[in-house]
Amino acid sequence: MQSTIDLEFADGEYTFALPVPQINELQTKCGIGIGGLFKRVCSSVKVNDQLQPVMALGDAEFYLADILETIRQGLIGGGRGVVDNQEIQVTPAIANRLIANYVADKPLLPNLTLAASILSVCVVGYDPPKKDVPAEGPATVIVTAD
Repeated sequence: MQSTIDLEFADGEYTFALPVPQINELQTKCGIGIGGLFKRVCSSVKVNDQLQPVMALGDAEFYLADILETIRQGLIGGGRGVVDNQEIQVTPAIANRLIANYVADKPLLPNLTLAASILSVCVVGYDPPKKDVPAEGPATVIVTAD
């Protein structure tokens, strides 16, 4: 189980994590503890029968800062990304630029879903899917006659 996750975001793939310094900053910026923030954000996202996230409007209690700061702190805590096949270090300045260009003034639902994912990895953890391990030795081919 890990507390980081690599996700497609903005112009590449970024690592998101909320280590203790980012949790403290997030709690300060959002004015609520990490557990309350997790509840506030994650209870606002449901999944429909096509596995698409939809906003549960009757349950939505999130603030805009919950979304912006969770993604920003997640980027800073993750500290890295891959853009155009080049690894980059994510500094606070780069995180701010990504938020300004790809989150602020954009539809809320996709970013709410991203914030919920980042918080879930922090609180619950993430068990990445196992990669297929190639079989050792030559492959077996079965030939049948028609």
